[in-house]
Amino acid sequence: MEVSNVLENNRIEIEKIFLILASIFGVITMFVQPLLSAPDEGVHFKNAYAVFHDDAQKRNFNSFSDLEDVDSYRDGSFVDKYIVSKRDYKDNPLSFNLNYKKIQYLPQALGVLIGERVYPSLGVVMIFGRLFNLIFYIAAMYFAIKKAKFAQWFMAIIALFPISIQQAASVSYDAFFFVAIFITFSLITNLLTRREPLTLKWYGYILSSIILLFLAKTSALVMGLYFITLPMALFGHNHLTVIIEKFWSFCDKYKKTVMVLCTLLFILFLKYEFSNQGGLLKGVQILFNTFARSDFATDLDSTMTTGIIGSFGYLKYRLPEWVIIIDFIFLFLIGISEKHIELKKRTVVASSLIYFLNIVLVSLTMYFAWTIGFLKYYDSLVVMGNQGRYYTPFLVCLAPICIFLQKYIKVEITEVTKKKMYLGFSIFNLMFFVLLTILFNYTKDGGYNFMLQIGEWLRGI
Repeated sequence: MEVSNVLENNRIEIEKIFLILASIFGVITMFVQPLLSAPDEGVHFKNAYAVFHDDAQKRNFNSFSDLEDVDSYRDGSFVDKYIVSKRDYKDNPLSFNLNYKKIQYLPQALGVLIGERVYPSLGVVMIFGRLFNLIFYIAAMYFAIKKAKFAQWFMAIIALFPISIQQAASVSYDAFFFVAIFITFSLITNLLTRREPLTLKWYGYILSSIILLFLAKTSALVMGLYFITLPMALFGHNHLTVIIEKFWSFCDKYKKTVMVLCTLLFILFLKYEFSNQGGLLKGVQILFNTFARSDFATDLDSTMTTGIIGSFGYLKYRLPEWVIIIDFIFLFLIGISEKHIELKKRTVVASSLIYFLNIVLVSLTMYFAWTIGFLKYYDSLVVMGNQGRYYTPFLVCLAPICIFLQKYIKVEITEVTKKKMYLGFSIFNLMFFVLLTILFNYTKDGGYNFMLQIGEWLRGI
């Protein structure tokens, strides 16, 4: 069977469907999700607030970033405590503290600044911060999906995962991180399908995307691997492009040798990283325990599977894994039924490496900065603090792999069917997420017997 796609002039406008669904469920999430309940939202709120105020980290800012407070939502007191009750902001006068490290907080910081002027309660201030972050996320993702030359359905699915919407509807800087990855990937799809040499405008796009990745997270820079796999015809015929083409010809001719060299290079990298922490063998043991031993790394499954699509408030409730399995199957089916594009093997290999290296780099960061840096667990042979959302946006890098697999797996899915599947799966996921959020946060027992309670209420009418 052949993959079926409608003609370009009859193309289903995927980005508009995303825009509608993301707006509806983003706004619902923005209000239903308790304040400071998204993972690390308290820290992100401090950082966002500090952009236009005296540095919150240097002052007593605890009153503005309360720890988890499920009880006030379950008994209804959160309205008076967070929405109605005004806060004293006099100890945090206006100032301008924006630098390159805080640019990722700019959307929510603008919202916080406006919310503070509208009504100075923690609830109102945070809602405005969430709103501006959500607007930034939806607008940027709409642009990335619209401009992509292939894998648009794939991008739209990931951008609408419950964890993606949760982060976008919070004050987390992960919204900026997601956007940086998607904008870069969208640019890559344009470059891979372009036949004419690049103009100055396109060099500006490439530079801008690299800056965007730099401003996001360190791990995002691995997306730069895509740029060295681009067709050299885009850059004209010169000494550099000739050298690069010879390099790729060598890699294609001596595949096994290159694989051995890459493995040795990775081993040397780990040796260097763990040179002051027990050496190479300890580093390999830590990574093995973290990703292969769920009996040691007890959060492995919730991080590497469930967490990538949906691990929510205070990381205490999440989508069940049977839903996650179905979602991954759906994502794979959409991937291998995307519009076929002839991709060079180096692009497919780069996609695999980017996804793999991101996992390793994030794990190393969490080990050095969190496990032994913050928690001081110097003897730990497991990385602690990993969360699935760190890997979510990099799922787009699996799209070229799925397209490459079209040579071996043939699936016929029309654009109309894709639209129905996209609507069905996305709405189901997001409604499930909203339901779990309401049950966990707004019922006294976390929704343990809510159906029985509803039944008793109906019988009493």
